[in-house]
Amino acid sequence: MEWSKYVLSVMVGGCLLVLYGKKGTGRNKWLFGAGTGTSLMAMELAVEYMLNKAAWEMALSIMKGGAIFSVIVLLGYVREWFGSGRNLPEEKELLHPVRQWMKEYQESFLQLSRSFCMTPQPVEGLDRGERLLQLRLAENRMAAAGQIQEMSQILEGAMERIYGTQEDGKLEQEIGRRMKLMGVQVEKVFFYGPRGKKRQIYLVMKTRKKICVPVKKVAGVLSELLDCEMMPDRDSRTFVGQERITVLFVEGTAYNVLYGVRKAVKKGEVVSGDNFSVFWLPDGRFYAGLSDGMGSGLQACSQSELVLDLLEQFLEAGFSKETAIRMINSSLVLQPDTRIFSTMDLAAIDLYTGVCEFLKIGSAASFLKKEHGVECIHGYSLPAGVSGQLSLDPFRIRMYDGNLLFMVTDGVLGALPVGEEEQILKDLIGNLPAGTPAEMAERLLEQVEAYGGGTDDMTVLVVGIWKR
Repeated sequence: MEWSKYVLSVMVGGCLLVLYGKKGTGRNKWLFGAGTGTSLMAMELAVEYMLNKAAWEMALSIMKGGAIFSVIVLLGYVREWFGSGRNLPEEKELLHPVRQWMKEYQESFLQLSRSFCMTPQPVEGLDRGERLLQLRLAENRMAAAGQIQEMSQILEGAMERIYGTQEDGKLEQEIGRRMKLMGVQVEKVFFYGPRGKKRQIYLVMKTRKKICVPVKKVAGVLSELLDCEMMPDRDSRTFVGQERITVLFVEGTAYNVLYGVRKAVKKGEVVSGDNFSVFWLPDGRFYAGLSDGMGSGLQACSQSELVLDLLEQFLEAGFSKETAIRMINSSLVLQPDTRIFSTMDLAAIDLYTGVCEFLKIGSAASFLKKEHGVECIHGYSLPAGVSGQLSLDPFRIRMYDGNLLFMVTDGVLGALPVGEEEQILKDLIGNLPAGTPAEMAERLLEQVEAYGGGTDDMTVLVVGIWKR
């Protein structure tokens, strides 16, 4: 019967689908179509050959098999299109349980911070001491609310970091194969490269024999495989040995950075109240910070040192600059005994692009020495610890090859004639002879001290960038 050949061809296509099909791969429609169309064509050609049919009839059978194949594949695509459209809302609603929990925690922190921001109604008839106590309690509530709100942002950042770290089985196998030729056994590879950020690769590895392989040699292999320069993180080990280690590799930066610092202690004091901090992070940023503690001597030194230590720890832990500074400000406001005030002058240089971002909290002006002049950079925020509501006004500027950034504490400007401090300092910086950042910091401080007006601790931090 005529319809029997169609039934048989569909059965052949179904058998191929059962034997070799795989859900979600997209090849099922091709298997079913090829099996059905080919078997129908083969049966009709066999019958026509035995009956000595004309060539045009055989060609018609071939075209019929091809048409059946095409129709089945086309229907398969239509079915997938309708299926994907129907399942799209469901896919959007799917959320990993851990991510859902962290979102709930984040919302809980936000609600808690809002509750702290609810200020009580003022009470009439209070004396001056009680009113000051009420104001201090209100400031503490706002500072606590700020810390809780920052915790919600920290959770969001942690969530992005966790889900931004992925695995790539194919690339991991290729890395393992190349490392094996060098005598290195790769146990695990993790890739971190969220949108808009440079790639980072974590390699868990060790050598198979009693040999040591330079980490830079491993970076060279990764550079070949990824078609971009990869380099080990600054704090990574120099060699891979028999002990299993985890090494972070990052994309090579466009700029190198050098810095130099020079300090002068206030007359009559043994210790300077100024402190500085410089460090690199794996994301290709270089941070330079200055802090001037309230007053002078050991107490001011302890205050500024605490501020910079906290700032460095927060930034190395992955917090944003704004979050780190707000957390530090809240901790200073919430001090139970005496109030602590301290300035913060932070410069973050992106060594991939040369863009420098400033955050100035009660600090003195900074100066950028370019090829054709010196630019002054101001900040207008109050020092940290004065108020629970800290105003942050980031300022960005592009640095180029050979540019030098001069960061100073207020004691440097205070040593110059009143009303002309910034202009005099700009002229001094502009006329400095070429040299290393350390040499230029020393020369500048010597010239400032020559004015003889120094009555406070003085610190000069010079940072320069150069093309690699």
